Amino acid sequence: MRQRLIRPLLVFEFLVAIEVWLTFWSQVGGQYHLELMFWPWKFGLTVAGAWLITAITVELYRGAPGKPGSLSRRAIVYGALLVAVIVTAGVVTYYYHMHEPADDDSDDAPSSQTTRLYKLPDSTSYRTLQATRPGKRWRAPWACRSNS
Repeated sequence: MRQRLIRPLLVFEFLVAIEVWLTFWSQVGGQYHLELMFWPWKFGLTVAGAWLITAITVELYRGAPGKPGSLSRRAIVYGALLVAVIVTAGVVTYYYHMHEPADDDSDDAPSSQTTRLYKLPDSTSYRTLQATRPGKRWRAPWACRSNS
């Protein structure tokens, strides 16, 4: 009975390992960087990580019959490969972090503009018109009026 259930349980562990791997990667590396990433990177590293987790479990299950829970040489190699896959995922995520597209808001222009209305001095006032009439002498508006 024990041998009959081991394969379906390992398949279930593989599927759970895929979900855990992707969730962990999106939480640590950032979901945005995963969305930018080329799909074979995500697929290959996810399947490799899930397969190595399942392979480590199989090796721990097989183990030495006289020593339960002992690590075989193959389990240690699978663990080292799993660390290499994790480091590769980190490097790929860092690459996509460094080469992400620039934001559209990164222009030097301010994000909002303020428009102010100023009342300009009226250059066509009555005195200006009087001073420009022919035959009249120009007089500064502040000058005193003389009786002449």
